[in-house]
Amino acid sequence: MSTHRVLLLCSALGFVVVPSDAAASHHAKVAEPEDDSVDITAAREKLRLFTDGHKHYLALVPFEFSSPMFFYGDGTDFYAQRGFGGSKNGDLSFSRSFWEPRVNAGVESMFQYRDKRYTLTCSTRDSVLTAVPQAESAKLLAAAHFHHPRWKYQSYWLARDERGLYYYVDRLREPPGNNSFRLFVGPKGDLKQQRMTNVVSDSKGDIFSTKSGELRLVSSASEGKWIVGKQKLELTVVPIEDNHVMLYTDLGVYTGQRLGTPCDDM
Repeated sequence: MSTHRVLLLCSALGFVVVPSDAAASHHAKVAEPEDDSVDITAAREKLRLFTDGHKHYLALVPFEFSSPMFFYGDGTDFYAQRGFGGSKNGDLSFSRSFWEPRVNAGVESMFQYRDKRYTLTCSTRDSVLTAVPQAESAKLLAAAHFHHPRWKYQSYWLARDERGLYYYVDRLREPPGNNSFRLFVGPKGDLKQQRMTNVVSDSKGDIFSTKSGELRLVSSASEGKWIVGKQKLELTVVPIEDNHVMLYTDLGVYTGQRLGTPCDDM
């Protein structure tokens, strides 16, 4: 949890978030595990590198659209991609789709080979890649470090009040069922992480307590309340699945942070 100390000032059920430590960062920090390395030994001979010529590389096994050996990196450090499908047509074409929350539903985040050309698509942006010669590829792969996916968090809950303040909760992806939640409150573009004093999460709902208030959710996640003393503010739940692009861009929680996908750079 962040060590930011936050004071919420309440006036007519409107809340202003004021950090007590002006030097503290506004944005979420990603916890880095001590060892997140991936062993690529079994696939090393099959892996190939593709580049845009600007030290951005994809590493994967061509024409295997479901292999977990699918990475993106700078030639030194590679991060596994959360793939969710692809296609193959003999040796004529193949594609690999990957998790990229900054792309709207129905728009591609995909690497593909078609018409003898390698292309990376990030929403409306297309980048042409070339295959790195096999000898050079093998040399780079032998010296590189391979990691599990860089982004460790997933969105959990989002709501806002009538004054436009957002209340956002995320949590660590692993291990399943963990209580490593984080709570952020503030106007769009300037949410700040709250210092949690207690977390309750069970089949009856969730309670995230801070020094300044409690965010109470029900198990259906269809409603919530922000409670400060005797005052209760009803919140409007905002569906995460319909707002993931806003969450990872305009909301401001993750501003400036790399997700470890090709769309960070291309």
